[in-house]
Amino acid sequence: MTTFCALAISLVLSLVLTPIWRGWAARWGVMDHPVARSSHTEPIATCGGFAIFGAFWLSTLVLQWPPSQVMIGMLVGSAILVGVCFWDDTRGLPALPRLGAQVGVAILTYAWGLRVVGVTNPLSSWAGPEYLSVGYWSGPVTVLWIVFVVNAVNWLDGIDGLAAGVSSIAAITLATVAISGDRADIAIAAAALAGSALGFLRHNFSPAKVFMGDVGAMFLGYILACLAVGGAVKGPTALVLVVPVLVLGLPIYDSATTILARLWARRPIYYPDRAHLHHRLMDRGLSVRETVLLMYGITGLLCMVALGVWLR
Repeated sequence: MTTFCALAISLVLSLVLTPIWRGWAARWGVMDHPVARSSHTEPIATCGGFAIFGAFWLSTLVLQWPPSQVMIGMLVGSAILVGVCFWDDTRGLPALPRLGAQVGVAILTYAWGLRVVGVTNPLSSWAGPEYLSVGYWSGPVTVLWIVFVVNAVNWLDGIDGLAAGVSSIAAITLATVAISGDRADIAIAAAALAGSALGFLRHNFSPAKVFMGDVGAMFLGYILACLAVGGAVKGPTALVLVVPVLVLGLPIYDSATTILARLWARRPIYYPDRAHLHHRLMDRGLSVRETVLLMYGITGLLCMVALGVWLR
């Protein structure tokens, strides 16, 4: 019941806060102006991720007060990340300082207690234990996971409604996994994230009235990365690798193929181009809505497989 309340409260908050932010953004000139790779032709209010941030943390903290040490670390880390992203969205920030900020936030999160302590052995049916401890590699693995997922979700935010919709589907799946693993704290936070993303999606689906910007996309990626670790690590079968990778399979695939394409073309990894999956689908003739709905469907199928693996 509390999980459903988290979803409902965050959904309502996001529905209310998003148009409020849209008005403020127009007044303050926080607008996204179209460029060659853009799917919009007129300036649109951006940094709507502040509405997602506010809806998520208000609902989560109301239902989980006082917060745990890990949750405090996530709050501090996400606030820092959102601040850096706002600077990037409005002033512009080179790739290296942006990456440095992501690594710093990931290290901070690890220091506050959120850690990958082991992974599933995919060959356990034939050889070795089911669960493999990462030992001293816990820090680097945790930081790498958080930074990768932050950028994977951010790179999804290339067309209207894609990042918000995919994130909400993933968050609902993580909430289900957490409930079955007796992790009410993770379930509440995941449901709150889903509601926040869905409320924003009401204003962001094609044709979008507001963009989330890096503020929203990286925030979604950061919280998803944290919840994926926290929600699976206490599970009865210790599926610390399989479930999160399946749930976030679409952004992971998109990021991996984009990185490989840029490396193959001898371009920097952060070079802006149309190598992302959604761009490739649109180049094949699909509309923005058709592309988004197809990618929602792929995410849904992957999440169903993840639930099947988890509940087997």
